[in-house]
Amino acid sequence: MPEPPLVLRVETPDGVFLRPIMAASLLPPDVVHGAAAEDATRDAAAFWGLPDFVFRPALRPRGSGSRELGDAILVVGDRAASVQVKARHAPSNDDRRERSWLDKKIREGARQATGTIRTLSSTPTTSLVNERGRSVAIEVARRTWLKVVVVDHPGITAYLPTAGAVVLLRRDWEFLFEQLKSTYAVLEYLYRVNSDPPVPLGEEPVRYYEFAAADAVAPPGEGDPRLTALGSEPKSVPQLPQAPAGHGEDQFHVVVRTVLEDIATTGSADETARLDALAAIDSIPVAYRAELGRDILRWMAEVAAVPEPGQTWRFRNIPWPGRPYLLFGVATRFGATVAATFRDYVSLRHQQQLELMPERAEMLSVGVLLTPRHDGYRPWDTTMVATRGDQGLDPRSRDALELLWGPLGTTVWEADWDRVAEAFEAAKQTPQPPERLAARTDTAGTGRAVQRSLARFVGGTMSR
Repeated sequence: MPEPPLVLRVETPDGVFLRPIMAASLLPPDVVHGAAAEDATRDAAAFWGLPDFVFRPALRPRGSGSRELGDAILVVGDRAASVQVKARHAPSNDDRRERSWLDKKIREGARQATGTIRTLSSTPTTSLVNERGRSVAIEVARRTWLKVVVVDHPGITAYLPTAGAVVLLRRDWEFLFEQLKSTYAVLEYLYRVNSDPPVPLGEEPVRYYEFAAADAVAPPGEGDPRLTALGSEPKSVPQLPQAPAGHGEDQFHVVVRTVLEDIATTGSADETARLDALAAIDSIPVAYRAELGRDILRWMAEVAAVPEPGQTWRFRNIPWPGRPYLLFGVATRFGATVAATFRDYVSLRHQQQLELMPERAEMLSVGVLLTPRHDGYRPWDTTMVATRGDQGLDPRSRDALELLWGPLGTTVWEADWDRVAEAFEAAKQTPQPPERLAARTDTAGTGRAVQRSLARFVGGTMSR
C-alpha cells in the first residue's frame, strides 16, 4: 500500500511555494524487508548528512549468544541518537489492525533504544564502525542521548504515537536529511521536538515548517556583549531554513560539504579527534552555509590573482554561541610555512577566546585553511587544525603573534614587519619552562618559520 502523497503550501517572505514531500525511497525486493528498511534509514543519513556520523549495529555478548545494539546509532558532537527501525512488509486495509501493529512495534522500538543506550553506557567507550567503514572509539558518557523510532509504514490517519521516543515515518526521516543536509542540524531538530507533545504520525514535515515559519520571523538573537565590545557584529540566521539546503541560489552550501569530505577522506591516526572536528564544522547553521560558501569562492578568486612572492589571506571567525569556535582561512598558496603560520593563528585566536570566555574551558576550536590549486585535479588543498585548552603561549610569543595577527576582533592590515621580526626573535630567545614545552613543543621553531616568511607577507591583506 503506497504512502499517501503530501504537498505542503509554504508561505515565505518571497511568496507562496509548494513543497512536495517525496515518498520513502524504494527498498530492494531481494532483501528481507526489515533489513532493507534499516539499511535505507542509515543510507539516507549517510548520503544527505555524513557517513562518518552514522554507525552500524554493534554486537555485544549476552549469555550464550549476542545482542545487537541499535539498528543505527548517530553521533555528532555532544549529541547522539539510538535509532530503531520497524518495518511493515504487507500492511492491511484494517485500520484497527494497523493501529495495533504500530502500538506494539513503537513500544518495542522505544524499549530497544533505551536498552541500547543503557548497554552502551555500561562502559566508558565503545568501538563502533561508521558508514565510511572506520572504527571509532565513542565516549558514551559525554553525549546526550535521544531515542528515535523510524517506522516504515504508509501511516494511519490521525494516529498519535505515545511512546517515550521521537517517532516518525521513514519518509519523514528522509525528508529531514534531504531538507537540512546536516546530521548536526537533524539531531538538533529532533532534540527540539522531543520536548514537545507528539504529532500525528506522518505530520513531521508539517511540524518542521511550523517551526521554520516561527524561526523566520523570530527577532535576531543578541550576540555575546564581550564579543560585541570588540567590534564583532552578531550574526543571526533562522535555525531551520524554509527552502531545502542547496536549493537554487543556495547551491554554495556545497562548499561546506566539500570541506567536510576533504577532512573525512584524509588520512588520520585519531578517528575520535577527526569525528569531533567534523562535528564542529557540521555545526555551522544550515542557513549560513551558502553565504560562507559564496565568500570562500570569492576569496579563492581574489587570492589566486596575487603574483609571487606575495601572499594574501582572507579570514572568517565564527563564534556561534554554545558551539565550537570555527575559523576559516584562505591563502594564496600552500607551503609548510603557511601551514605553520595558520596553526599559530588558530592557537592565538583560541587562547584569546578562552581568556575572554573562561567558562568555555573545554571549547574546541577548529581552523580550516584552503589554498588554491592550479593543476585541474581539484580546486583547493584543505588544511585542518583543531585544539582545546590553554595553548601555553609565553608572553613574548603571544606579543609577537598579536603584532602579526592583531588582538581578538581586529585585523592587522599593514604590519610593521621589522617590529614583528624583532618580536619573534625575542620570543625565540625566551627560555621555555618544561611544562610550557610539554604544552607547546615548537614555539621557537614556529617563530623562525614566521621570520623566514615575512618577506612573503609584505603587501598582503587580510579580511575577517
